[in-house]
Amino acid sequence: MTRQEHEQAVEKKRPQKIAHLVGGAMSGMTSCIMLQPLDLIKTRLQQSTHDASLLNTAKHLRKRHTMLTTIQDIIKTSGPVGLWRGTLPTIVRNVPGTAIYFTTLSEIRNVIAISRPTWQPVLSRVTGMPYKKQEKYENLIAGITARGAVGYILMPFTVLKVRYESNMYNYGSMLEAFRSVIKYDGVRGLFAGYGATFIRDAPFAGIYLFFYEHWKGMANGWKNQYDVPIANVAVNLGSGVMAGTTATCITQPFDMMKTRMQLDPHIYPNIWATTRRVFLEDGVKGFFDGLSLRLARKPLSSAISWAIYEEVVRFFSKRESLSQTTL
Repeated sequence: MTRQEHEQAVEKKRPQKIAHLVGGAMSGMTSCIMLQPLDLIKTRLQQSTHDASLLNTAKHLRKRHTMLTTIQDIIKTSGPVGLWRGTLPTIVRNVPGTAIYFTTLSEIRNVIAISRPTWQPVLSRVTGMPYKKQEKYENLIAGITARGAVGYILMPFTVLKVRYESNMYNYGSMLEAFRSVIKYDGVRGLFAGYGATFIRDAPFAGIYLFFYEHWKGMANGWKNQYDVPIANVAVNLGSGVMAGTTATCITQPFDMMKTRMQLDPHIYPNIWATTRRVFLEDGVKGFFDGLSLRLARKPLSSAISWAIYEEVVRFFSKRESLSQTTL
C-alpha cells in the first residue's frame, strides 16, 4: 500500500468532526452535573488541610474535617443546593473543554496514524520494537499531547473554578473571582498551578487512554470469543472505571499540589516549593490528601465521558453509513 492509499484508508474510517465536538460536549455536560458535589467536597477537604498547616492545629482540624463533616458544613451553610456550588464555572470550563479535547485527540490520533509509514520503520530500527507494539503507545502520546494543549488554553477557567468553590474567598460571582485574581496576582495568577496541572492531567489522559483501549480490547475479544451479549456501553464503562482508577492513583500527588498552588500561590508559588512544604508538614501521605474522593469521582467521570462520547460517535458513524448506502 502506498502512502497516499494509506492516508485515504485512514481518512475513510474517520467519523465527521462534528461527531467529536457533539460527543465531547454531551459527555462533559453529563459528568459535570452528576459529579460536581464530589469535586466541591474534594476542594474543601484539600483546603482544610492547607488551613490546618497555617494554624498549626492540623491534628485537630483533620479529625473534624472528614467527607461527612464537610458535607454537613456545606448543607448547613448553603442547603443541599450548595453541593452544586461552582457548577456553572465547571460547565463553562468542562463542556467546551471536553469537546475541544476529544476533537483535538481525534486529530492527533489521525496524524499519528497517517504518518506511520514515516516514523514506524525508524523507531523499529532504533528500538527493535515491532510495529504492532508501537501502535499500543500511540494512545499514550496522543492523550498527553491533547490534554497538555487544551489544559493550557482552559487554565484560567480552572483557577477561577477552584477559587469559586473554595470558602477561603467566598466570591459572590465568577466575575468577582476574576477581578480579584487580576488585582492581586495579575494575569499570571490565572495560570497558577499550570505546571502541576500539566503533570497531573497530561499523564492522566495518556495513561487513561492507554489502559482504556487495552481493557476495552480485552473485553471485546472475550465477548466475541464466548458470544456474550454485553452492550458496548457496558464494556466502555467498565474499561473506563478500571483505566481511571489506575491513572488517578498515579497522578494524585499532582492534583493535591495543583489545588494548593491555585488556592494560595504566594505560599505555594511553584511545584518544587509546594512539594517541599507538603513533605515537611505532612510527609508522604500528605501528597494523597483527597485520594478517596478523587477515586470516587475521577474514574467514574472519565468512564461516563468516554461511554457517552463513544456512543455519540457511533451514532454519527451509523447515520453516515446509512446515508451513503441510500445514495
